[in-house]
Amino acid sequence: MTTLVNDRAPRSGGALTPSEGLGKRLLTRQWPFWLGGLLVGLAEIVFYYHTDMFIVVTTGLAQMFAVSEQHLFGVDWVARVYEPGIHWTIIAAVLGARLVAVTERESRGWVKYNWKMLVLAFIGGLLFSFGTRLAAGCTTHHFMGGIPSMSIASWVVLLSGIPFAFIAFLIAIKAGLGGYFKHQETLGTVRAHLGNPLNPQPGYDPNYNPWRSSLRWVLNGFLILTVLVMPLWFGITGWISGSVNQIGWSEVLWMAIPGLLLGCGIAKTGFGTECSVMAPEATFTKEEFYLKGGVPQCTYRMFRGMLPLQGFMVSIVVFNLFIMVWWLTGQGTIPNAAGDAGLYWGHILGGPLLAMGAVFMIGCEVRTYARLGLGYSTALVALPGFYIGYLPYTLFKDQIDPIVFGEGLTEYVTIPEWASYTLGGSEAAWAVGYSVLLIGILIMSFQAARSFLGLHIREILVSNTDELVFRSSPGRVTVTGSAIPQQV
Repeated sequence: MTTLVNDRAPRSGGALTPSEGLGKRLLTRQWPFWLGGLLVGLAEIVFYYHTDMFIVVTTGLAQMFAVSEQHLFGVDWVARVYEPGIHWTIIAAVLGARLVAVTERESRGWVKYNWKMLVLAFIGGLLFSFGTRLAAGCTTHHFMGGIPSMSIASWVVLLSGIPFAFIAFLIAIKAGLGGYFKHQETLGTVRAHLGNPLNPQPGYDPNYNPWRSSLRWVLNGFLILTVLVMPLWFGITGWISGSVNQIGWSEVLWMAIPGLLLGCGIAKTGFGTECSVMAPEATFTKEEFYLKGGVPQCTYRMFRGMLPLQGFMVSIVVFNLFIMVWWLTGQGTIPNAAGDAGLYWGHILGGPLLAMGAVFMIGCEVRTYARLGLGYSTALVALPGFYIGYLPYTLFKDQIDPIVFGEGLTEYVTIPEWASYTLGGSEAAWAVGYSVLLIGILIMSFQAARSFLGLHIREILVSNTDELVFRSSPGRVTVTGSAIPQQV
């Protein structure tokens, strides 16, 4: 029988100790998923309140790449399609995540990834970026904005991507990379689990010094130059799209506040759309599958307890209810996630690329921005992949657009609109029913955590993810023919 180390989450990097004040606990410790989801939902509300649209980020990144390529290299590979500009929401998301690293006194540069994981993350950035062009938006666009807006296309992107997300997960496991897939790493938690076969820590090497990594220096230089320095310089002093000279400082603030909320909420929790949509699949997957693949038990418990789905649904429900109130009272419209036709071939083709890319990067696009702020190497290496992923579309836009956006597949944009015309009843009534369904899924996600983890709802609400996933019920798990005791 294998002797295991104490699996209680330590104070450093996770556990919220009662002796600490609430303010200090919130600043210095990680949060549960639902609280991160609340901040993401609030970010969407602020953006929608000001613009009557949900947050869009993928085109903004392309515009910032366009600034850098024009002024650094004199080419227009991206700029021929996307006007050079700055997206203050992206800048603020990266800085918001960096603020989390400062307040928690821990960046994630210490996490060491092997070359296979870095290559996979680069490929993920490429696939995801190209997928955003086909699907007319990233997973944040469709899942955190389109689903609250009741978009038909966004549901198609979600459903078409789920099986491919699982395929990408299988590829990573077959490549021996399962141990890297976690919601978030913190040094204290990792050190407490060294030598624990149920929770491997391949990213921890006490002899690794990120400051001596030439690759990290190059990747950090790419991040700072192309996403921060060049866009900020011309955004403050020049006349590019979104610059201060164009929109004024008050508009910059309106764009930055949602980014700060996004960056902080995601960095404090590991919130990401890829974890959220994969969590329900754990219901149909045995724990042995994860453990045999080298995936930490904490990841299985996180999925099986639907913790990422809680954050996902909190964000969606909060934003959806705000849209409903604004729309039904005549103060705003339902944002359109898909264009004049509610569904194109691009949504069907792009969904799988988004799903696989997000899993390979260990994070969707907006989570990658937060991981950039935290200093994760996988996010750093995915960034040039993002740039390259734009090029097939920008260089061959005239050939691609007629195929993926040439003909709409439906006359309806939203599910309530379709239901009203085909099944009868008012669009408003169907919209209310849609909101009730979302609330039901949210309640079920908390019920799943309560049932599987054996905890009271209050414990789920006030405990962070590390505290939740490292608590265990009695039992044994058999892996490759040998009995391994679960944590106690």
